[in-house]
Amino acid sequence: MKTTLLIGPGRVGRSLALAHKKAGEEVYLLGTDTGAWMDWAADNGIHTLVDPAGAPKQADVILFCVPDASILPVAQKFAAHFHCNSKLFIHTSGLHDIEVLKPISLEGGFVAAMHPVMQFVDPERDIETLRLALVTETADPNAREGVLEVAEVWGAQPVRLKAGIDRRRYHLGLALASNHITALCAWSAELLEPVFREQTWDVVERMASQAMHSAHQDGASNALTGAVVRGDISTVEGHLQSLSEREKHRYAGLLDLVVDLAEQSQRLPHETADRMRAIAKDAR
Repeated sequence: MKTTLLIGPGRVGRSLALAHKKAGEEVYLLGTDTGAWMDWAADNGIHTLVDPAGAPKQADVILFCVPDASILPVAQKFAAHFHCNSKLFIHTSGLHDIEVLKPISLEGGFVAAMHPVMQFVDPERDIETLRLALVTETADPNAREGVLEVAEVWGAQPVRLKAGIDRRRYHLGLALASNHITALCAWSAELLEPVFREQTWDVVERMASQAMHSAHQDGASNALTGAVVRGDISTVEGHLQSLSEREKHRYAGLLDLVVDLAEQSQRLPHETADRMRAIAKDAR
């Protein structure tokens, strides 16, 4: 039976641990503190650890599912105290390349980065989403075969990141499409709740889904609708007048983004676009 060790019992770690467990592997989940995650793991037949010294020596795959800033310190600790030679070490960060695992590669470990392109919310739901997801990967030559095997366990489609890709921009692009949209929808719901009450999130979801579908099908410039692309300055000014000072600052940056796209569509005249940018600047 294959043995996999995952470090970090957060959302990513728990979801991937469950995926490997359901694939018939012996799975260990390592955290720094005791907590409810241990009960969850026990309920799912996953071994738990809070001391790295207890990490199973027979583990051939070690997954780092820890925050970006923690990867290097954890890698250094494992390089110093764990037999790394010929074992596969993978981190799941979208921000870092494999260079962050250099302490392990210097000890003979095979290193890779695998970043599932999805949001992790709940393990049971996540492992189903994972089967439909893309996973970007970078690996040293010795890790290539192991990466494909892990992707098969997840059911995800691997996409190799080309050399020279700015991972900061890649990571931000995904954040804009997930966390930033989530925050924007939350603000939309706050503004709409006095009107739609219990139906608010149904309205937000419908509007956002239609907008994304149209952008995908017709292109973002063509899909853009509303006051900005129409050049309706008085409506935009009315929006701003309805907001608190904090909300005005928030909206001003978003307004710049929409104005840029509207101008690119060639439906918003350059002069009107500049007037709207001036309005946004005054609102900051």
